[in-house]
Amino acid sequence: MKVNRIVGQDFFSDVVIEGLAPDGGLYIPKKGFSKLEPTEWLRISSMPYAMRAVAILENCIHPMDVSPVELSTMVHRAYGQNFANQSVVPLKHLTDHQYILELFHGPTASFKDLALQLMPQLFAHCLPQMCNYLILVATSGDTGSAVLNGFQKLKESDHERTGVLVFFPEKGVSEIQKLQMTGFQEGNAKSITVEYATVLSTANSINWARLLPRVVYHCSVYIDLLRNCTLTFGDPIDVCIPTGNFGNTMSALYAKQMGIPIRKVICASNHNCIISDFIASGEYDLHNRKLLVSNSPAIDILNSSNLERFIHHVSGGDGSLLLNYCDILQLHNKILLGDNITIY
Repeated sequence: MKVNRIVGQDFFSDVVIEGLAPDGGLYIPKKGFSKLEPTEWLRISSMPYAMRAVAILENCIHPMDVSPVELSTMVHRAYGQNFANQSVVPLKHLTDHQYILELFHGPTASFKDLALQLMPQLFAHCLPQMCNYLILVATSGDTGSAVLNGFQKLKESDHERTGVLVFFPEKGVSEIQKLQMTGFQEGNAKSITVEYATVLSTANSINWARLLPRVVYHCSVYIDLLRNCTLTFGDPIDVCIPTGNFGNTMSALYAKQMGIPIRKVICASNHNCIISDFIASGEYDLHNRKLLVSNSPAIDILNSSNLERFIHHVSGGDGSLLLNYCDILQLHNKILLGDNITIY
């Protein structure tokens, strides 16, 4: 991992198309996220999900990069008819003060549909003229089918300029996931099975256009609690997130930066618990850790791609400090955050 490149020195279109910065680091907002006033959140609370997404994303994407009209068209195309539940991400009451946000109502029944119904449209919008792109995806399961579904739904003119090739392990995905991915063998989207002995190298799921849509549903859950009068604005909530590549967690932290009163972000792990160990101890140690396969391949991850975004966040945006930590991790497979950094 290398030092972050700051969004602001580049156009949004460059950030979306490049994915990774030229130095191998991750893009982040130069000035953070704009904080919305409580009155604005209350105004948004009366809107359906797609309109909420437009209102929130307009504060994250400059109109010179994507015009409000174009953004609205893309968002409504993504969330208008593609989800089985009219609420898109319905909030269900469990018990007492506990609620669960259902993120499985998309076309592939994966939470990644929330980002990948919109991200392909943003990608196609940002493509430079007279240039074709082939997107390579290596997946342990649910990302593959969500990517294939999202890119297949692009307009015909965009089909001609974008292709998607998904690699997935022959024995590392569920039967449903395998059937979903192998069902895409026509047009611009295809999948290929890979034996475990095959070595592949590809960019991971850290594209800025995949992270932004997740910020929306973390904001939306609080808005739903306002709308049903469970909370008044300013009442804090805790958010518990199954954590693997750390993108979903970062999205919640960015929602907090926008003004959502999130008190704690709780990282839930399976036996591949490197993130929860890091949160508890400040030590990120890859030594002698083997990836253990589980029924939740989306969080079967040890080297979390969004870790450097998190370190940048908790270090107050200190780029030199982040570079130092990333260099140490790259050399020694281990870092220990200093006492001057608080991560909880």
